[in-house]
Amino acid sequence: MSDTPLAKIIRQKIKDEGPMPLSEYMGLCLGHSKHGYYMTRDPFGQAGDFITAPEISQMFGEMVGAWLMDTWQKMGSPSDFILLEMGAGRGTLMSDILRVAKVLPAFLEAVHVHIVEMSPILQKAQEYSLQVHDLKNAPQWSSCIESVDFNFPVLVIGNEFLDALPVDQLVFTDAGWARKFVKIDENDTFRLYEECEYLGRSQLEKALPQTLFKPNLGDVFEVSLEQRKISDDLIKIILKQGGSILWIDYGFKSAGAYQGGDTLQAVKKHQFSDIFAAPGENDLTYHINFSDLADYALSKNVVVHGPVSQSDYLTSLGIEHRAEILKRHATKGVSCSIDAELNRLIGKDEMGDLFKVIAFTSDPNIDLAGF
Repeated sequence: MSDTPLAKIIRQKIKDEGPMPLSEYMGLCLGHSKHGYYMTRDPFGQAGDFITAPEISQMFGEMVGAWLMDTWQKMGSPSDFILLEMGAGRGTLMSDILRVAKVLPAFLEAVHVHIVEMSPILQKAQEYSLQVHDLKNAPQWSSCIESVDFNFPVLVIGNEFLDALPVDQLVFTDAGWARKFVKIDENDTFRLYEECEYLGRSQLEKALPQTLFKPNLGDVFEVSLEQRKISDDLIKIILKQGGSILWIDYGFKSAGAYQGGDTLQAVKKHQFSDIFAAPGENDLTYHINFSDLADYALSKNVVVHGPVSQSDYLTSLGIEHRAEILKRHATKGVSCSIDAELNRLIGKDEMGDLFKVIAFTSDPNIDLAGF
């Protein structure tokens, strides 16, 4: 039986209110105001639980920065624009973007950096990372999209943000679709079970892929209503203000209507763990269904670019050339490190194929780089 403070809160809530949807459980584990995973720690880096691409190499942020500058110019180089990052980690990605953007002073003159971050600990880390950049417009922070004043064109980026949004799992059974709930058994431990319920025209039912073929028994489809809401909110913003959205995350392009299955996982100290082990102490994530993400965006009348693999995206932007430049005056040891970092980012057996990149834009005449 898990004995964290959050486990006791969740257990009591289930006893009082009944079985808890998986999405609610995940939301509490990650975002509980006092005991949530992201509210109580900096989980990044070798000393943390996982490492993200910006922490692996400066080249990742440099390529994203180049993409942003190119996109801004293709938008007509607006004299004011918002650069919005969703969940900025330690601020490493944004800091690398601003550093490389010094080659285009007009970009830095026009940019209004805004970060949506729910973690007070990570916000402080982000403030520390960005303090070295002397920007005309001081960076701003918000805990949610609704707090941002979108009065200029917008460029949105999110690296490993979508995978941390609460997800539900639907399983196809003899009686129809069953939703997974968390309950406590006779030993007072957490477990998942499937409960058939009439979905009707609920948001969950609408999120199921439309297909002529009946799903097979046991097929699992993961639905994040929060992911859809955030996508919807941001798409409405770029349609109104003009702009583009760039998502980078690990996931898959489904070859069939219900492919993907159960991808929910817990990670602690760079190792996989049980999703019920120590609630609030483990990271919970899942693989993004990029085909579904693209279909949803298309239904909202934006132009979709991708998805493509992270390897193809970064290679197209010139990351291999950038690595060669960095190696020109490097020692042998540093040069080997650069090669290792490059392989980690674009290697087919590393992050290269597992991670995907997708972009949405409000302007059908813009040909976004990298796709």
